[in-house]
This record gives sequence, C-alpha cells and structure tokens, in this order.
Amino acid sequence: MIKFKKLLFLSIFIGSFGLAAAQTPKEFEANYAKRIKLEMINGVYIPVDLEDAFSELNRLSDAAGIANFKNAPDSLIAKSHFGLVKWVQLNWGLDEGSRISHYLKLKGISVPDDMARIIVLLYHRHLNGQPLMFEAEVAKIAKRMEQEKMKRDSAQVIKIIEKRPHKE
Repeated sequence: MIKFKKLLFLSIFIGSFGLAAAQTPKEFEANYAKRIKLEMINGVYIPVDLEDAFSELNRLSDAAGIANFKNAPDSLIAKSHFGLVKWVQLNWGLDEGSRISHYLKLKGISVPDDMARIIVLLYHRHLNGQPLMFEAEVAKIAKRMEQEKMKRDSAQVIKIIEKRPHKE
C-alpha cells in the first residue's frame, strides 16, 4: 500500500509538473521572440544563416568526419533523419526557435525537420562544391506541403446530421 501511495504521489507530481511546464501559444511566441536573438542556447553557438551554419559544422567536425560526410551520396544525405540532421534540429533549437530557425522560417521553411534536413543537405553540397539550389529546395518543400494539405483536405469526411423532432 505504501508503494502504491508513493507511486500515486509521484505520478501526480510528474503530471502536474508537465502541465505547469506546458506553454500557451502566447508564452511560446514570447519565448520564440527571445530565443531568435540569442547567440547561444544551452551553451551551443547558434548560426545566423546558412554560411554561418556551414562554418560552424566545419569547426565542430574533425577532418575524417567531414571527408566521410562529403563522400556520402547526395541521395543518402537527403533521406537521413538521424545523426547530423537530428543533432542540428536539437542543438540549434529548431523546434522552439533560434536565429537559424528564424532565418529559415523567413525563407519559407517552417517545419523543424525540413529545416534540419535542408541545412545538412546544403552543407553536403557546399562541401562538394555543388550549387546549393536553396530556392529549388524551398520550392520542393512548399510543393510537398501543399500536396499533403490537399490529401488531408480530400480525406475529410463531412457528415450531415439531420435533427428531427423528438416523438413524445
């Protein structure tokens, strides 16, 4: 019984903490406005644009890692979700807002996964001396988002409920 009470207390405590930590949309926007001006978040330098991101990735990586990444096929980089893509998303604050996420948002990319993927993909192209084709990538993302929206909208089923008078 004592273990049950401790478990109940712990679950209530954790649950109430989770509710207290949740942000309202207004709180999120206020936090976002502060974060996009920060040079560092949680002790990690946040790049201001793509060139700065490439410089920072070069600074953080060793020569062997850069060489392995550079020699990987472009198709593999574009499909990657874990590893460097996830590191960029988590450490550069793409979910909660940061200088680099705000830069990308202004360029038309709003989904953190897309932001991280485009940074890593364009870094790969940068290392290989290829054209970045940033605008083309943004257009691909916009097209995919529109297709997903159309698919969601077409899948919605509209139910018409007819109210009839109640028989007494």
